[in-house]
Amino acid sequence: MKLDKYNKLRIKLEVHKLEQNYFTLDRIMYYFSFLGNIFLIYFGYFFVKSITNNIPPLFPYQETFFTFFVALFLTGYELTKRFILEQLSISILQVRRFTTSIAIGTLICIGLIAGSFYLSIKGAHRLIDNTETIETVVETQTSQKIDSIAAYFDREITYYRNQPAKTRADRAYRDSIVASLQQTKEAKLGDIETKSNEKAAGKLNLSDENSTAFFFITVFLELLILVGVGFNAFYTIGSYDETKKLLQTPKFKQLELNLKLLRLYYQNGKKLVGDPTLSFSKFESLVQTQGLYYSQKDLKAFITLCQELEITRDTKGRRKELTMSYDQAKKLIENQEGL
Repeated sequence: MKLDKYNKLRIKLEVHKLEQNYFTLDRIMYYFSFLGNIFLIYFGYFFVKSITNNIPPLFPYQETFFTFFVALFLTGYELTKRFILEQLSISILQVRRFTTSIAIGTLICIGLIAGSFYLSIKGAHRLIDNTETIETVVETQTSQKIDSIAAYFDREITYYRNQPAKTRADRAYRDSIVASLQQTKEAKLGDIETKSNEKAAGKLNLSDENSTAFFFITVFLELLILVGVGFNAFYTIGSYDETKKLLQTPKFKQLELNLKLLRLYYQNGKKLVGDPTLSFSKFESLVQTQGLYYSQKDLKAFITLCQELEITRDTKGRRKELTMSYDQAKKLIENQEGL
């Protein structure tokens, strides 16, 4: 395995294993959780708006005003819930013990989540609830069919009742036909009502199934927000702890020293490729002027490092010159330290 590949893997698996391995997952989960807030706002809007629609007219453009008001209110509600949830998650991961402030924050979060869940469920129900429409349509269709069949049989019954009957046998035959038509009429009307009620019940059951589906969708959206915000807090704290441990290692302190000296060696990036380097005495004086107190051993080790990395090279005489820009030298030292 090549050394540069090894350094990349070491950074990924040892130095910044959380930050390097879970950065993409954290970004996806965190930003995807906003989708949950958006849909919860959308569902809750229909419930709150249905309440404001019952307010009697008080001023011009009242409906437009309440439309914007409800949208802003729900947006602010969801953002507040996210903010408190983020702060609570970070506090729990930092403190890692039960405190009064965490208990209060937990109760507030539970209340906000419960309120959001309630508004979303009610709004989703208002959005898909078509019970009245189903009942109206079925009743209209049933009434039309009943009227059509009743009119047909009433004409037939009236026709046979008006037929002349001279004998008792003729009257008995006429009455039997009328009775048969009346029974057939009642049977068909009853059959239509039964089928219409079954059809309406099937549509209402489907509406109930949709309500159940939206219940689980709302639960999923709330969990999406909780997981996204919670994992982001875990990732943030974990990355911070990794960096904090790294800053305390001797290797990083050496890197920090080399970068500070490199900035002075390049005179804050003013020196360019081919410019002569500072003499050791001037370099030492410049370091002391900046209030940095390093030993000659540290300064000589830095100059040696620059030679080994070919940041500087010998020219005629005892002078040295720079072979690369400040940014290139900085990147080279950072890569050399493997951090």
